[in-house]
Amino acid sequence: MRRSCLPLASCLVLAGVMSAQAPSGVVRTVDGRVLQGRFTVVDGIATIAGDGGETRLDVADLQGFDPAGITRLPVAVDSAVWLRSGQRLPVRTMSCRPKTGSTPPALVVELPSGASLELPLAMLRALRHGGAERPEPALFLHDLEAPPANDDLLYVVKGDQQQRSSVTISGLQPEHVEFVLRGRALDFEFTGVAGIVFGKNTGFPPDRQEKPRTRVELTSGEVVEGRLLAVGDTVRCRLDEGCVLEVPSARLASLQVASDRLVWLGQLTPQVQQTAAFDRVWPWTVDRSIAGPGFQLGGKTFLRGIGMLPRTRLSYDLGGRYDLFEATVGIDDRGGPEAHTILRVLVDGAVAYESAPKTLGGAPEVLRIELKKAKTLAIEADFGKNYDLGDYCVFADARVVQQ
Repeated sequence: MRRSCLPLASCLVLAGVMSAQAPSGVVRTVDGRVLQGRFTVVDGIATIAGDGGETRLDVADLQGFDPAGITRLPVAVDSAVWLRSGQRLPVRTMSCRPKTGSTPPALVVELPSGASLELPLAMLRALRHGGAERPEPALFLHDLEAPPANDDLLYVVKGDQQQRSSVTISGLQPEHVEFVLRGRALDFEFTGVAGIVFGKNTGFPPDRQEKPRTRVELTSGEVVEGRLLAVGDTVRCRLDEGCVLEVPSARLASLQVASDRLVWLGQLTPQVQQTAAFDRVWPWTVDRSIAGPGFQLGGKTFLRGIGMLPRTRLSYDLGGRYDLFEATVGIDDRGGPEAHTILRVLVDGAVAYESAPKTLGGAPEVLRIELKKAKTLAIEADFGKNYDLGDYCVFADARVVQQ
């Protein structure tokens, strides 16, 4: 695999450089079509070559692509990097690249897929350098959630001894991290660093690339988001940090596209109405169930959607921009055996869908509801006859669509 972290001009893909190794599978479009065939992308144009010929579409017209015959085998690793763009990357190995000329210092990481990226130091939110000799520092996760404003935190673990220092990370060398501690310029061997949490103001998030944005999932477990540059014998996606992930197409597990024509409900901020069950209000969730990561309906895993426990209503201001609401609904396969709930969808305050009682093990139901440029949309999980006993309600792949 080739490491790609190139200037923007170097990231352009030459038309026609696509091999016969491009992946085959199922393409879902914003307007509801399902196309099968060999899938390639060049210069923002997707081509699906099937038995009936070729179909060409803008990437913005796609919902996603699922390759045929893939096997997901997530790779467990001890290290990770958190980016200021919001992404978390599992990491197999990491090393330092110092500043050279006008090029800033960067962390060089190898992902479980074998791909390598150079991540600018100023765009890192945190790093966890794990392993048997570097167990997780006691305060690392706490500090990750509540970092200091203007200082960085450096963690060193040696045997049973842990040290947490408030410093300013000033640079990287091939084998050392440079920092300032109480006015003194120091360095420490990078292989001995267990972690770093960077201050809120000691770096900066990158500019987000414009839509369409693509979520790339790999068979080894990585998930990245950015601008899809190409699909052929390799998949190339430019992250907001400017680096380009490049992996063989055989490593691709799924592509999901977000454009102005399709917006996932998880990207919108709703008004929330809840009624307590057994004197407790349960949190609603985005892209994960109460039971754990993702959603499971009828034996199928969904990575996007909204999870709720009764009684919860989420109301969204659509501003009259969308034509369809789509989702797959039911009780998560990890719910309780007594689960029993009613699901609803309301459009401009009127009930557009009300389910029969949903129970554990029931078949998922696919919804496609016309919005007709409605101003508001609400989804609701209501109490069933068993009140609330494991009612892990799911609106999987919930999205609004412009036709």
